[in-house]
Parts: sequence; structure tokens; C-alpha cells
Amino acid sequence: MPTGPRPRPRETQRFTVEKSAIGGVTMLSLQGTLHEGFDGRRLAESARTKKLIVSMRDVRRFASWGMTEWMEFLRLTADCDLYLVECSTYAAGQLNLVTGLLGHSKLVSFYAAYRCGSCGEEIQSLLLVPRDRAAIRNLAGSQHDCKTCGGQARMEDYPAAFFETMTAQPPFDIDDEVLAVLRSQLRYDLVPDLSRFRAFRRTLNDYSYLRLSGSLALLPSHVLAEASVGTAIVDLASVMFDPAEIAPWRLYIEEALPKLKSLQLLDCPAGFLDSAVVPADLSTKLKVRTFAVPYDCFQCETASVHTINVADNLEQLVRGIVPAVTCTSCQSPLVAALTPEQLNQLRILPARARDPELDRFLAQVRPLPSEQLENCLTARSPSKLPAAPRSNRTMVIALAVGTLLIGGLAAVAITLWTQRAPATPPVVLAPVVASPARAAFTRPDWILFDEPASAYCQETINRLTCIGVSAFRPTREDGVTEANDAALEELINTIGLKISEPFFRDNVIPGYTDARAKALSALQTADVDRSSRAYLDAVAAARKARKRVVEVLRASGGAMVPSERSDWYWEEYAGEHGKPNEVLVFVRYDVPLDAVRGLVERYSATSSAQGMVAMTAFPGVAWQSPEFTGGALLTKIGKPPAGATLAPASLVVAVGGQQVVDAQSFVRRLGEAERAVGAISLTVKTGDAPAQVIELRH
Repeated sequence: MPTGPRPRPRETQRFTVEKSAIGGVTMLSLQGTLHEGFDGRRLAESARTKKLIVSMRDVRRFASWGMTEWMEFLRLTADCDLYLVECSTYAAGQLNLVTGLLGHSKLVSFYAAYRCGSCGEEIQSLLLVPRDRAAIRNLAGSQHDCKTCGGQARMEDYPAAFFETMTAQPPFDIDDEVLAVLRSQLRYDLVPDLSRFRAFRRTLNDYSYLRLSGSLALLPSHVLAEASVGTAIVDLASVMFDPAEIAPWRLYIEEALPKLKSLQLLDCPAGFLDSAVVPADLSTKLKVRTFAVPYDCFQCETASVHTINVADNLEQLVRGIVPAVTCTSCQSPLVAALTPEQLNQLRILPARARDPELDRFLAQVRPLPSEQLENCLTARSPSKLPAAPRSNRTMVIALAVGTLLIGGLAAVAITLWTQRAPATPPVVLAPVVASPARAAFTRPDWILFDEPASAYCQETINRLTCIGVSAFRPTREDGVTEANDAALEELINTIGLKISEPFFRDNVIPGYTDARAKALSALQTADVDRSSRAYLDAVAAARKARKRVVEVLRASGGAMVPSERSDWYWEEYAGEHGKPNEVLVFVRYDVPLDAVRGLVERYSATSSAQGMVAMTAFPGVAWQSPEFTGGALLTKIGKPPAGATLAPASLVVAVGGQQVVDAQSFVRRLGEAERAVGAISLTVKTGDAPAQVIELRH
């Protein structure tokens, strides 16, 4: 038997991964053999975004270990929009042979190999599934001319079933931002699906701007009505509509108008007013800001479309006169291509009240790219999603909506600082700068995100790291308090993500995640202007709720709750508009995974007494109710004691006048009360009803 050092693997077998981020898209390029060097969990956790493009062009082989890790990667990216590109002939073959390797991903492109029978030359042809779908079915047995010897290169041994499987799958949509990356980075000649309905939003105070595009036949009326608040401006510049399929738009108008102060239409396409707007709308709250009119030139016989501003031309429009426009080609007067009925509709276009603040808001948000606006079709709170059976996966996704967008920060960066020596004492005197714009501070490596009034957690090999960021505060002490609460509240939210107990999933999560998501969404929406009353109110509301959550956590979480922060850092900024200086504080907690598991057990375990089963009330419920101070949540009643009106999901806050902070203290105090003479009194709160005292007889 030969002896000596183990041979190093060949370069083509060594697994490597290259990662880059382009806007909101993470690109991962896998190379070599997926073997024990491939860690699916680490790769998934290193992705910074929810849009992933994975290139498999240089994947040589799936070892058995690598296949398992790939399935783990798919599992952990289940809530991501995942695209596979440039799949090598080997990778494409494995996707065909092994059930489940494609998972939820979308196969965008793969290589098909041709080999010349005369000279052995191999020719690889890249196929784009969205573009070549019709041709892929007939690829089996096809051939190409060999440029080397002039012979015939035939398709390599691809089962025809593979191509049939690819073409049998329903066409998938490619996200606009992902499509832009594919076009710019990989030079794919793919075009966006212009018919797909899209809706983006930005709100400020009592104004909302909605940018719609695509087919109005696909408009989700209820979702769009919920996204419209206050005075709503609907930008229709990029919509497509068929007068015969205008029903979804009409449903939106019927749902939105009653709750709005005003609904203003911007850049209505030609023919939209007479097809989608009725006179009754114009006599209520609906206003038209601008609309398109088709014009004809009788001199050079060209047609064109011009946008008419109602406010600037109202005097002419109320007389049924369309503003005069000249032809850009021959400078002749143009004639509006409108019917008498359409001209009559112009006469009833209403005036709108002048609102300079609204005009400034529109001028600010309209130039923004869609990526900087809120996606109305994905950023909904859990309570507004269509009702569906709950499952662990869907519940985790619903919870994730309430968490900050930073949930996918790279684990690699976290690992770097966890391997360093302990940080120096947390006192950092930062220079005062001219404004709160990003300054050239030398921040600790553990600070990966600096959005004021935010928090995020990241799990590494042996700990959960939670970082809280204060809003801009007048003193360090105030900032530390706020950042502390933000970090620990994010810890408890992460604990909630890990609890799989059915009663908890069905009865606890829906309430507090909805309240939390609404509060954080209001904070994010108002972040356009940090001096506005809406932003200050949203920050104050989030701060109070986080403080209540942490108070309940410290009272009920026991020894697993971290008592000391791991590090902190602060920066000082010059106040805006002559105001005093302000500070931004970052606080870090490192929570051992044993403590994390202990907290999960703490809030999912049950205790029983007198036929009643209870679990410790989850601190996150403090988002729902300002009066919530913890207690024991009843999960089962069994046979209710005589005279009791208890029900599952009731919260016991006291037994015999003594406060209950968790399930254990509930059982203990109930036992003490049983040994006493007379009735046992329970202070119980159910739903939004006031707390009531229930007498239990021995």
C-alpha cells in the first residue's frame, strides 16, 4: 500500500464560489465539484438580497455530499427569487436525472453539447429557456455544421424527456431588476414582460403615490385599494388596457374612492378617460391631472400623442376645446383625433384644489426608479394576505415581512469579527461633522448596517448576534437605551421565528406580527423626511413598543436573557438647521446558541394544573397591546371549573391578586391558592376585552 501525503485535488475539482451584488440582486458563481467543501447553509446565509442568480457554468460534478448541501441551499432560499443560469452540460444532466434538484429555482439558461463524428470537436450552444422554449422541444437528435472540419456535429446524449420537461413547465416571470442584470452582465437578449402588472408606492404624511404598469386586466383591486391612502396620485403612464377588460380597475375605484380624500390620475393613456372613467367618478373625489390625446397632421399625415395638463388648460377643456398643438415634423397645426362624445367628457373634468405640498411630493418621488419605491404586491402585512392554511414555511415568510430588510446580511462578514480578539472598551469619541450624511468614521467591523431606529440579527456557528441602532438622539444615554431595546426586541422576534409549536403558530404569531409589521412599515414609509411629524411619531411608537417587549422579556425570559451587551459604539453629528448635536448609537449582543434554544423552549413549553394547560406569554405580544405585561397564555381548558368562563387564548395575569409572569408562576400560584381556604380568583384577559376576575371553586 503506498504511503505519503494525500494528493491534492485537481483544480477543476476544487470547489470555489464567487459572489457579487448588483443593486438588489446577488450573483453567485459556483465552480468545480460540489463536495465536502460546499456548505449550502453558509452560501444561503451569505446572500445579501432576496433575488439570487446562480451561475453553474463551471460546475463539474455533484458529489453525494454536495447534492445534500445543494438541497439545503434550496431549502434555506425558499423565500428568495432564485434563478439558475449558464448550467453546464453536467449540471443540466443532473437537474434532469435527480428529482428535486431544480427545487423552486427558475432555469433561465443551460448549455447543450454537440460533438462532431468526424473530428471529435465539441460545440456548446447556450439556450435561453424563455426565448428558445419553442425550439427546445425539438433539440434531441438535432445537428450543427462543424466549423473545424465541415462535418456534422450531433447533439450529445440528452434524453428527449429533459427538453420535454423544460418546455412543459409553465412560463415564468423574470423580475425586472434581475432581467436588467441578465441583460447587462450576461448579454442575454431577453425582453421584459410588459403585460405583467406591477404596482409601486411611496407615502408621505397623508399623501400616497402609486406607479402602475402592465395590464390593468391583472390589477388586484383589493390590494391596490389598501395601498391607497389620504390623497392618492395614480401614475398610469405605463399601463396597458383593453376597454373590454376594465372590470378590475372599476372595482379598485369603487373600493378606494370612499376612503380617500382625493384620487388623482396622472398621465392617463389615450382612450382611458372614456373607457375607464365614468361621469359619476368626476362628480365625487376623482380628479384628472394629465391625460394623453392623439393628434393627426393633415399636412404630412403623421400621428402623434400629446399630454394635456388639466390645471393649465381647464378654461379651454370646460368648453370642449382641446389645446392647440403643432406638428414637430412640418410645424402645421394638429387636429385632435377625438369623437364628439370624448370632447363632451372633457367639459366635465373637475378642477382640483391647489396643494403646493402635494406638488412638491410628486416632483420628489416621480423621478425615483421603481427599486426605490415600495412594491405593493409583495410588501403586504400578514393580515392582508389571502386566507390560506398555515404551514411552518408560510408562517416564517409572514414573519420575515415584519423583520428588517437586512435579514440576509452576509454571514462571512460576521464570522470575521467573531474570530477576532475581544473588542476594546466601548468608548469611541467620534468627530462632529457638518450633517448627518454618511461620514468617514472608522466603525467597528461588526457594524454592517446603519439605518436609524432599526435592528437585525445574524446567526453564526456558535451564537446569534443582534445589533440595534438608535434614531438620532440628543444624548448618548438616550441612544444607548433605544439601541439596547431595538437589539433585544429583534432577538425576541428571531426567537418567534424558531418556535414551531402549533398553538403558538396559529394563535400568537398572527396578532403580534401584524401589529409589528404595520409599525415598522410606517417607520420605513415616513423615512423620506426625518424631520416630519409622521416620522417622529413612527419612531416614538416603535420605541415604546420595543421597550414594552424588552420589559416582558426580562421578566419572563429567565437566565437566558443576556444581561450585558457585548459591545457598543456611537457617533456624533452636527444638528440640522441650527439644532443641538445628535448622536447615533449602535449596540451589539452576542447570544450563545444554547441560550437561544433555551428561549425557544421557554416560550413554547407548556405547564398544566387543574385541567388547564398554559404557556408563557410571548413578549412580542406587547406590539399588540400597550397594557400587556406578560402572564400565562391558556392553550387548553379541559373541563372548565364550575362557574368559569375561560377559553383557549385567554391570558391569566394574576392568581389571587399576585402577578403571573410566566407559565411556571401560574402553576405555582394556583397550587398555593388551592391550599388556601375559599375560592381561587384569576384575573384573566381575553382578546381586547377588559380584564375580569373569575372565581374558581375548590
